[in-house]
Amino acid sequence: MTIAQLTQPIKPSFEAFQQEYRRRTQSTVPLLKEVEEYLDQFHGKQLRPLLVLLSAHACGTVSNKHILAATVVELLHNATLMHDDVVDESSMRRGHASVRHRWGNQVAVLCGDYYLAQAMDALHQIQDDAATDIVNSTVVTLCEGELKQLAHAGHELDEATYLDIIGSKTASLLSACCELGACSLVADTPSPYRQAMRDFGYHYGLAFQIRDDIHDIDSRHDATLLASINPLPIIDHHIQQATNALNALPDTPTRQALLSLLLPSAPQPTNQLN
Repeated sequence: MTIAQLTQPIKPSFEAFQQEYRRRTQSTVPLLKEVEEYLDQFHGKQLRPLLVLLSAHACGTVSNKHILAATVVELLHNATLMHDDVVDESSMRRGHASVRHRWGNQVAVLCGDYYLAQAMDALHQIQDDAATDIVNSTVVTLCEGELKQLAHAGHELDEATYLDIIGSKTASLLSACCELGACSLVADTPSPYRQAMRDFGYHYGLAFQIRDDIHDIDSRHDATLLASINPLPIIDHHIQQATNALNALPDTPTRQALLSLLLPSAPQPTNQLN
């Protein structure tokens, strides 16, 4: 299933997210505007906000606050990409020159900070304690994951350490996206699907980050992550866990769309390409 097909159940909401995201990334500052226009050409598949909105639709209804939550995660994701490129000294992002390569580390860090500030402002507008807790804890986990990987750079990892790193760097944000979608952001009543969606996003993120690492093992600086483990049974395990998590949801076309993400041909939530 393509991104266009995945967005069909929530097309108006996804378009509303795109408008809100563009509004928050437009600036009158010439240098920032130049960077924003450059990034807009290569905005990727926007899979993380899609997960927020699909999860909300599968668990109930999509509210304006879910659209803000989708904006938060995309801003946060792109902020971390710019910061990661500085840390990793990466010259390429999504097949094109990274911000740090074109404009230097200072601009990349400051633009990343700007996106992060916009994410925090959108989060504040949601005015929901659960959403704030999810995002704040996820930011902590993302930072910890990057530090864990730096600490093990160039070394073979055992299975537990490898899964811990990708769980922190990739799966934690996808888990947060799905949990934010499941949250009842328009009412005080807790969602019965919040844990299920959190689990789905986490196992989905693990499975496809492993698959992406397999595809790029000859070219990535962190190829040693997979050097000492057999990844295929691990992928199967996490796909099954993600499938099991979705069994808690009503059987709707949106739930089927989420299940389709587990197929090998589905759009993948990689750090490199999204």
